[in-house]
Amino acid sequence: MEDKLEVLAVLLTNRCNLKCIYCGRNENKDNLCSKFELTADEWIDIFKDAKTVGLKKVNMTGGEIFCRKDVLEIIERTIGLGLEVSIETNGTIITEEQIKYLSKLKEHLSMSISLDGIRKETNDLTRGNGSFDRTFKAINIIRKYGIPLRIITVLSKNNYDEIPELATTIHEKLGLGFRLLPNIIEYGKGVEANETESINYEKIDKLMNDFYYDFLRKHKKDKNLSIELNTAIIPVDIYQHSLCPWGKGMLGIGYSGKVALCHVGSDNEMFIFDDAKKTPISKIWMTNEKLKKFKEFDYDKLKGVCGNCLARSVCRGGCRLHSMMKYDGDFYAPDPECQNVYNLGKFPKYAIDDKNKDCSYKG
Repeated sequence: MEDKLEVLAVLLTNRCNLKCIYCGRNENKDNLCSKFELTADEWIDIFKDAKTVGLKKVNMTGGEIFCRKDVLEIIERTIGLGLEVSIETNGTIITEEQIKYLSKLKEHLSMSISLDGIRKETNDLTRGNGSFDRTFKAINIIRKYGIPLRIITVLSKNNYDEIPELATTIHEKLGLGFRLLPNIIEYGKGVEANETESINYEKIDKLMNDFYYDFLRKHKKDKNLSIELNTAIIPVDIYQHSLCPWGKGMLGIGYSGKVALCHVGSDNEMFIFDDAKKTPISKIWMTNEKLKKFKEFDYDKLKGVCGNCLARSVCRGGCRLHSMMKYDGDFYAPDPECQNVYNLGKFPKYAIDDKNKDCSYKG
């Protein structure tokens, strides 16, 4: 199999106009300053170099990417290199003029917008006062210009009861994609939010079985719908979920050039490999020893339930970022989501390799 770097997930900026309660960003003073950000020319040079080792797509996120005055230039120049671009935004500061400009690039561009409720009161509890109105205004303008759009929702105590209405409104009435994230990743403010705002697995399971799985089955041909739960705990007939390609075709780059396992981990030394301002991304991808350890990850060494799961060769223990942050840097720790489901006695028996093996993990 060829060792190609096909996707870069990049933080164009760490600045943001919102303060979402579960945000994983590092919000210290330096990390919110534009002077530390890579310039447009530096980003384009990185993408040009990455193409030599297989780059096909760039996912641009933040922070809020429209805090950058040169964001349209970066997007257009990246597409001009022959690359596909997806962008993630909160939709609250993008203008119709910017959306109209982006619409000429829509053959190679897709957008995702974060929305955490179908009602103003619900969404704004999580994302800040006034965010709902501004976000929905942007959604309608993007629809008008025909740019491919998906809505991303993080499940929380605030919006749990609204998910059926939210999902059906977004997909069946507005014709947009929908991605549901049932778990708050324990990173940044997400550590505290996971304690105060997250939904326990029993309620997640109830929502899935009472509504969401049938919703996905109803629209099974639509690839723009998804549930972000690990492979083994999703019914075998549900295919609308993604597998993070960490260490296998993807790298993340932080706003200042730190190259990491993914963009979320670009401010944590456990996951940082090098600096793109000092070392070409192609060289990092091909020769970095720390990255090589992730590339050669041995899923048979996984601990806890992940080491005894029939899906371990596919999902490789889920999110390494979440696992290593939760379990004190243990490289082969189980995914916290699956270990919790096992501890509750709800891990699917058909997904277990050795039915007699104890899959406990203390961390």
